[in-house]
Amino acid sequence: MNSAMHPFKAGKWMAALVLATALPTAFAADNNKPASPVATSTPQQPLPNPAAEQALKKHFQAIFSAFEGKTAVPDAKNFTEEFNKQASPEQLKQVFAQVHQTVGDCHIAGQMRSPISYIGSYLLQCDKAFVPMDIAVEERAPYRVHSLLIRPSYNKP
Repeated sequence: MNSAMHPFKAGKWMAALVLATALPTAFAADNNKPASPVATSTPQQPLPNPAAEQALKKHFQAIFSAFEGKTAVPDAKNFTEEFNKQASPEQLKQVFAQVHQTVGDCHIAGQMRSPISYIGSYLLQCDKAFVPMDIAVEERAPYRVHSLLIRPSYNKP
């Protein structure tokens, strides 16, 4: 892919953390016994958590507003300690400005609904390209942002 089609070159922008979520898997305790239907079922999803879902929406709106340059980047208390070790609010501001300069003004084109209340995937439709953005908050209160991934943009058809 040439640089004209891929505006984010290595070293020129930073995704704050890679979204990683492990889902529990059930295994049979004794390999000599046949597995029960529960042990061979698909991984169970966490129960819905309306508080986590509300926190996710609130954090995404704050981050999107900062991405668009309409408000300041949320302060460090909105992010986990591990996130803050990887990216400061000032670094996020720089990333947002650089990406926004590359793709132009954006609006939310869609949201991928997830059965997991604390993970969200959004598609931003910008003047020059589409930008996928993933965000995750802690499973339990205080529901701080623990990962944010701004994926490389792709050109509009």
